[in-house]
Amino acid sequence: MQSDVENTRNEFGETETPGSAVGPRAVDHALAELPRLARELTGADYAAVTVQQSAGDPVQIYHAGFSDDVNWRAQELPKGVGVLGRLGEADSPLRLADISSHPDSFGFPEWHPEMKALLGVGVVNSSGMKANLYLANSPGKPEFTIEDEYQLIQLTNFAQLALDFARSYDLERESRIAAESAENRLQAVMDGSMIGIVVVDAASRALRGASEEASRLLDSEITRGTSLADIDRKVDFFDLNGRLLGNWELPLERALATGATTQPSEFLLQRADGSRIPILVASAPITTPDGTIESAVLVLQDLSQVYEAEDAKNEFLSMVTHDLRSPLATIKGIVRAMNIERELSEELSADLGSIDEEVDHMTGLVSNLLDMSRIESGTRGSDHEMCHMADILHDAVRRTSASRFGSNRRINVDIPTDLPEMYADPVQLGRVLDNLLGNAMKYTTGDVRVACIYGADGDLIRTEVIDIGEGIPEPMHNEIFEKFFRLSADKRVEREGSGLGLAICKSIVGAHGGDIGVVNNHGSGSTFWFEIPRDREQA
Repeated sequence: MQSDVENTRNEFGETETPGSAVGPRAVDHALAELPRLARELTGADYAAVTVQQSAGDPVQIYHAGFSDDVNWRAQELPKGVGVLGRLGEADSPLRLADISSHPDSFGFPEWHPEMKALLGVGVVNSSGMKANLYLANSPGKPEFTIEDEYQLIQLTNFAQLALDFARSYDLERESRIAAESAENRLQAVMDGSMIGIVVVDAASRALRGASEEASRLLDSEITRGTSLADIDRKVDFFDLNGRLLGNWELPLERALATGATTQPSEFLLQRADGSRIPILVASAPITTPDGTIESAVLVLQDLSQVYEAEDAKNEFLSMVTHDLRSPLATIKGIVRAMNIERELSEELSADLGSIDEEVDHMTGLVSNLLDMSRIESGTRGSDHEMCHMADILHDAVRRTSASRFGSNRRINVDIPTDLPEMYADPVQLGRVLDNLLGNAMKYTTGDVRVACIYGADGDLIRTEVIDIGEGIPEPMHNEIFEKFFRLSADKRVEREGSGLGLAICKSIVGAHGGDIGVVNNHGSGSTFWFEIPRDREQA
């Protein structure tokens, strides 16, 4: 995505018409790139940007994900009504699980592919130009998440800023008076932004403009003409491990020196008073038509509130899980004591067994919720070491065989004798195997086979859990690894799971630099597999 954003910004200087809001080629290129970039960020099936320069002007559409031979006829172009018409009026993004459930779901051409999930957001509302970006998934694909919404908002924020800068610098090239006016407009745009924005001239290394939020974040009164060196003396940047970054590592310096566009990254900003705040930083160059770096834009976003909210959530979840675990442990102890110390009727003994199973289920659910929260926040610890998959696998097989689903069932293990060691966290990989083996025993019939495969290239160790159940519908092969996704419970199973087990597996395997998936067997059943790099460097 970095090179795409860089190319988009580089073409903003190719203004064709003096006095126009934005050069036609620059705008067309930028808006045409937006749907493709949005699809890459979210994995959406379809994406489109609709633009209307002003009231009464024809609507233009830029799209991605459709067939190459798609050609929207004039009568089929959006007319500002229906669901898409809502985007410009809404104060926030529009996210629908099923577009057909919306009362304004109409106006799409007959040839348009079938859609279900929809995510839409206003892109540009500046100087008479209005644009809306919408994403859609076909039936069977997952709904859009709050994370998708956040990423789309970030993309549109950058897009809006880039278009405003293009307009401002086009005016600047017309005349000195127009340039001054453009810089004033630019400052107004930046001051109205909720993020910190700094524009630095490449030749003088002085500020062309800075937003009020940038001054707050940098804890310094910075204005047009302020030297970049003056700012550098007052602030320092650290990575998340606390290492002081050199100037050559800073996104703004890279943009000025090499023309590199940097992906948003998290840093710690230390101000003159010694205080540190977490920030999201990105930078991009602004170039002339001949490719010369004219200036660079630095974007800063304060993450303090995000971190505080995450800490509060984790604290609350830890408190809740502790408060739940204590009574569950007490109940389990009482049930076991009653079974040991008293002669109970068959009916009462069965009831106590059901209580014991429910307690185990609730304990597992609480643990899954806590683990998922820690994984998402990055607070779940890992302890990588040299270990052997055979040992991890045998331990997991023993645990699963001892469970209530392991009675009268076998788990056949196939491990090559020359399987090498690997650099991994054995506890977390054991958790992955517990989930995969537990699901195989719980939801399928017959014995289960687990195998390790060591590829000829020597880089990956692949582990497979093979069952002979009913299999999983192919359209759901990706969905089952999403949080809270559950297949319908089998009649043989007393209750469904939490829908977190496979999501936790995916997160753990991903943290090891690996991949996980499922395929249907030719006969019956499914094969769940995951691959882990065995070398320290790859992990």
